[in-house]
Amino acid sequence: MDDDGSDLAIISGSGDLPLIIKNFYPKAIYITFTDSNTVVENKLINCEFEKLGYLFDVLKQNGIRRVVMAGAIARPHFDKNKMDEYTLHLLPKLEAKLDKGDNELLCFIAAEFEQRGYQILGASEIISGLTVPPGVLCGCSYDFVSRDIFKADSVLKSLSLEDIGQGVVIENGLVLGIETLQGTNELLNFVAKTASHLRVPGLGGIFVKRPKADQDLRFDMPVVGPQTVELACKAALRGLVISPDSVMLLDREKCIEIAEANNFFILAKDSTV
Repeated sequence: MDDDGSDLAIISGSGDLPLIIKNFYPKAIYITFTDSNTVVENKLINCEFEKLGYLFDVLKQNGIRRVVMAGAIARPHFDKNKMDEYTLHLLPKLEAKLDKGDNELLCFIAAEFEQRGYQILGASEIISGLTVPPGVLCGCSYDFVSRDIFKADSVLKSLSLEDIGQGVVIENGLVLGIETLQGTNELLNFVAKTASHLRVPGLGGIFVKRPKADQDLRFDMPVVGPQTVELACKAALRGLVISPDSVMLLDREKCIEIAEANNFFILAKDSTV
């Protein structure tokens, strides 16, 4: 019997990934929060961060057994006056996790689901082909930027210890930008505005995107897609390097099409440090 997602809940943030999952599992319920901007026409349930008890009631009423979290969700700002009893009970622990990195907060929330018997799944576990194996997806040899890849991996390793970002742009051994709470698109837009005297004419940097150390990939696997490649090209970068099997590449064919039109390489390669 085909899996239509009748026991699946998609907890949706922004971006294309939640709708990709919904298209694969049409009978899944689709849960969004007020800060999310993705919508669907059916089985849409709006929730609030302050009413986690209501969320669990919804899951129970719909016979949900599996949960997938997909898309970017802004860090919540809790209004104590709106909280239901369940969320109010969790508040001290939630506030403690909010003071730490995203991964700790997400792991805490996932544990609440698991304690109630729900299976937390990653998008790549329920849709095959979202990640890529090691190798060059498109473009010419990348040997000439091996030094920049090593520098990027060294920077990301250091940032990972502080739970900061998943991406960095390196050109000629210099850091042009790091990914922060604003996300990948803002990083690439920032790099595109870099003054010309800080760039090396005609060289082109690289954007390296990897998961942080000890990151739970079920609900926080890095994602890149056509917009990422397009913005990287507009920022006059030469290539994109991602971790094989642990970074999702959405709409792979479109990504390759954009890359080839701009003499841009895409490489899946493990960290060098």
